[in-house]
Amino acid sequence: MKKILLGVLGLLVLVVGTVLMRTLSLGKQVQNDVPLADLIEVDAGQAAANLSTAIRFKTVTMQNREDTDWPLFLEFQAWLKTTYPNFYGAVKSEQVVEYAQMNVWQGSDASLAPIVFLAHQDVVPAKASDAGWDYPPFDGTIADGFVYGRGAIDDKGSLIALLEGADRLAASGYKPKRTLIFAFGHDEEVAGRGADAISKLLETRGIKPYAVIDEGGAILTGMSGIPGQLASIGVAEKGYLTLKLTAKARGGHSSTPPEYTAIGALAKAITKLEASPFENGRDVVMNKMLKATAPRMPFKQRMAIANLWLFGPMVEKNLRENELTHAMMGTTIAPTIIDAGFKENALPREATAYINFRLHSRDSIKSVTEHVRKVIDDENIDISMNDNIGAEPSPVSQIGTGPYLWLEEVVNATFPEALVAPNTVVGGTDSRFFARNTDDIYRFAPYVFDASDIARIHGLNERMNVEAFAKAVQVYYLMVEKAGG
Repeated sequence: MKKILLGVLGLLVLVVGTVLMRTLSLGKQVQNDVPLADLIEVDAGQAAANLSTAIRFKTVTMQNREDTDWPLFLEFQAWLKTTYPNFYGAVKSEQVVEYAQMNVWQGSDASLAPIVFLAHQDVVPAKASDAGWDYPPFDGTIADGFVYGRGAIDDKGSLIALLEGADRLAASGYKPKRTLIFAFGHDEEVAGRGADAISKLLETRGIKPYAVIDEGGAILTGMSGIPGQLASIGVAEKGYLTLKLTAKARGGHSSTPPEYTAIGALAKAITKLEASPFENGRDVVMNKMLKATAPRMPFKQRMAIANLWLFGPMVEKNLRENELTHAMMGTTIAPTIIDAGFKENALPREATAYINFRLHSRDSIKSVTEHVRKVIDDENIDISMNDNIGAEPSPVSQIGTGPYLWLEEVVNATFPEALVAPNTVVGGTDSRFFARNTDDIYRFAPYVFDASDIARIHGLNERMNVEAFAKAVQVYYLMVEKAGG
């Protein structure tokens, strides 16, 4: 018995020692020895004024294509060409599917694969009459150190900051060694057909980019449990699928309802789906994100992350309590539209629901559709793909090597206090179409905003900090300069 107790004690000491050693090792933050960049001077007020003007172009894409004011996009592009003459004088500009735009800044070395910068022109709808707007959503009001309006972040913030930086670089007489391509889609918020067409055009021309850079990550502050700045670089993107559920029943007068009704069947189907979630757990991106952010976390969290072999289930439980990290770890199910009935005392013969799924890399359009059919298991409910719009999850880009290192170096040279960490983008971006062109897609825009402002994207009072926007212009200048060299 004494030998057994000594053995158990020895094992306990070994485990405790291992846990502490791994925790202390992970607690050492890697020293940033990248020299600070010598940034260009930017007039923050003028840059903000240009973003304000861009917001006033109401380039809203509607779900029904015919409801979109497409000529306004051409007016917006004409303003871009007038405002950024040095950039448009340096590139060869090409209209793709009429409203998307591809701009090629030709490099001197044809052996170098190009780098593609993406940004989109369109924004989601907003109404000034909606309660809660501090300023009209399309006025581009500058107040309290912010530019307010729809698109200030998503995605005119990126588009205008990128052009501000690139225009200044072109004005300096810069000649890139590597070809740079600037692709500005026109309908990212509804379908992404513009970006899709540009991607296919590059494919037919045999162009394989070294890397693609798009929106999706930024320099975040106010992240729970992580003090200071976090440079979040999206190395993967969830897939997209909307399934249309159509339940059919007899209909008739509500005074004599049958046992099976269209609305009732649809409600049961949605309830079954929500009660049968997809697998949810850590993947390679989440593990690397945890490891990158651990040095600034409190000791207990750091200890758990350093020893996932022991505390993995507890870490996952905590991650699931946060909506964002929970979504990053699995395919999500979101009923978004229900359409049924026309009169309070009449049973509809048909009821329709739209269920939106954001697909984790362990799932696919096919596997999710099969899961839905199996769970609902009702021959009276038709399950179809809405408008054939869908995208598989993106490949995971290189982390800690390749183009990732180039972006990390830019961040270290311009935001020296920021932790750099990979993440999975849970929303959709135009970059998803470029998976046919390259595996190295990075979703990152170099502006700072607080995590609390994430809710403003597609929501009320979307805004961009004026000083953060000016810094983004400076960093985009550096990014484009390094990309071309």
